Amino acid sequence: MKTTFKYILAASMFFSLSSCKKFLDREPIAQVTPDNIFSTEQGAQSAVTGMYRTLLSPYSYGQSVVIVPEFSAQQVNHAASYAEYTDFKSNTIRIDNPWVQNIWNASYVTINAANNVVVKVNEMPQGAISDAKKQQFIREGKFVRALSYFLLVRAFGDVPLIITPTGETDNLKVPRNAAADVYAQIISDLKEAILLPASYGSTAETKGRATSNAAKALLAKVYLYNGATTNTYTDAARLSSEVIVSGGFSLQEDYASIWKTENTAESIFELQFDEQATNTLASVSNPSPSMLFYAEGASIADMYEDTDKRKAFTIYQNTGDPKYYIGKYRLFSPAVQNFPVIRLAELYLIHAEAQARVDGSVSTAAYNSYKKVRDRAGISTPDNSSFSNVANFVTAVQKEKRLELLFEGEAWFDYCRTGLALTEMMSKADRNYFLYPIPDAERRINTMLTQNKGY
Repeated sequence: MKTTFKYILAASMFFSLSSCKKFLDREPIAQVTPDNIFSTEQGAQSAVTGMYRTLLSPYSYGQSVVIVPEFSAQQVNHAASYAEYTDFKSNTIRIDNPWVQNIWNASYVTINAANNVVVKVNEMPQGAISDAKKQQFIREGKFVRALSYFLLVRAFGDVPLIITPTGETDNLKVPRNAAADVYAQIISDLKEAILLPASYGSTAETKGRATSNAAKALLAKVYLYNGATTNTYTDAARLSSEVIVSGGFSLQEDYASIWKTENTAESIFELQFDEQATNTLASVSNPSPSMLFYAEGASIADMYEDTDKRKAFTIYQNTGDPKYYIGKYRLFSPAVQNFPVIRLAELYLIHAEAQARVDGSVSTAAYNSYKKVRDRAGISTPDNSSFSNVANFVTAVQKEKRLELLFEGEAWFDYCRTGLALTEMMSKADRNYFLYPIPDAERRINTMLTQNKGY
């Protein structure tokens, strides 16, 4: 695990000191050191800023966390057809695949930054920080930690559960914790994060950092994923409904505006990229000399109905060019495209599935949430009596979610959750390959790490 944490402090400090024009003031560089960053409220604020900005890394939501699952879902291609990417499409991922390693490392970098906030802010003496800010920062750290562990547990299954700060000299030879224990920690963290404020001083700040609604939304999603083993569908339905009816969010009438406009009313938690922390994915997924990623092709475009308003924006062709392009990351010069980690449309679809499972039928409440997303897309929806059972409705909801969240890094995990990936996405239909391999470099350093089945 030393590989994972070697540059954690440096990364956290770099991101905390980088420009943060959209929200949060920063302390002058000369005044910020590892020794004094948690000695004042302003220093603690810098650490919180740095924690969020680790999520902008090209190995995190700035590229890898979003695009790699899209390869697994058979939805994108690489301009050079490198095996390190195409192996995700063929379910033949090598244990030394660099992108598996990058996602693992980036996630633990963020987790350690969050652990520093959670633990060291809590240790700050009375008078160094107000009690309200102390509790806010700790809860923000728990939200970001939960978000990172949720990615890891979906991508790798059992993973080391580390909830205290670590450094290069610490003993990091630790075993993997059971996925159930990881989920329990995620849920505990998010229950605490729900106590955060609902808003802050500006729209960018409210959208760009953890809030009570962001915590409820993420927890609803976690409960949906964990529902098959813990029967938490009731909680998923309740929390998603609370966010939907909160009055603070609404679906954008113009679907494209979600991506062309920052921090819309649909966005619940949105990462704030800027000229100093650019969105690498946006810079390499447009038809330009820098292009690396493009859409799979007609097979993906044809999933949409011709009248679907989302189609032309999400996946498109240029005249005379046979390639299909990814439409959601068009702000690439400069690449300041924000990324909505979770938005209202997904909450409607989470509620639709969870409510149907709770009711044991395609109830009016479940159906209306499903229809709401389709209405915005401008497509008709069959009457709820057309669904013969809950299972068929859940499949329809998942397919709708795939269309709504195309190129957002979600479909692969969602289809693996119910097994739909076996027939809809996988080249080798084997449940073992729902999970990525534990990085070989980590296992060579930490011999306590076991490998996932099939690798």
